[in-house]
Amino acid sequence: MSELAGERIAQQLLLWALLSLGGVLTGLWRTQHPFWRPFWFMTGVWALVNAAIAYAGWLGAEPELNRLRELLWINVGLDLLYAVVGLVLWRSRKPMLSGFGLAILIQGSFLFYFDLVHALQI
Repeated sequence: MSELAGERIAQQLLLWALLSLGGVLTGLWRTQHPFWRPFWFMTGVWALVNAAIAYAGWLGAEPELNRLRELLWINVGLDLLYAVVGLVLWRSRKPMLSGFGLAILIQGSFLFYFDLVHALQI
């Protein structure tokens, strides 16, 4: 793993955030459905948070690799929690909660994979 692992990870997360935001703009523009509007809204919230974290990481000082690995492993655990919460909400009978849940499940699952792969590479 290179000495610029933190910068590379931040750039990849920013790319995910920008792709998500592209989907959000299209999704919100095209639907009024009571399930899909909340889905796209929550995806947008996650994309903005991911973009802010990635941007701060990209501009900040390069973290020491052991500290970066530790942060990634903490995030792996949090990502599992996000996915479980998303799954519970997705099973709701209320379209809004169900839409939020699917968005959280997708984001949490992606971030789990993303953080796990990077933690194992460092």
